[in-house]
Amino acid sequence: MGRRFEYPIAQVRLEESYWKFYWKDSKDKWHFVDDIKPVKDFEKQLMEIDSSDTFWV
Repeated sequence: MGRRFEYPIAQVRLEESYWKFYWKDSKDKWHFVDDIKPVKDFEKQLMEIDSSDTFWV
């Protein structure tokens, strides 16, 4: 079995009943991604992130 590596580059937070997507810069500061609209349904947020051209290049 291969080794597993984890890199904290993205985060989904529940804020005021909405799931919001953030990215982490090289100075360990988190930034809200404006292009991915906050939604109340977590599964919908994951689908929105997955289909986004903004974050995943």
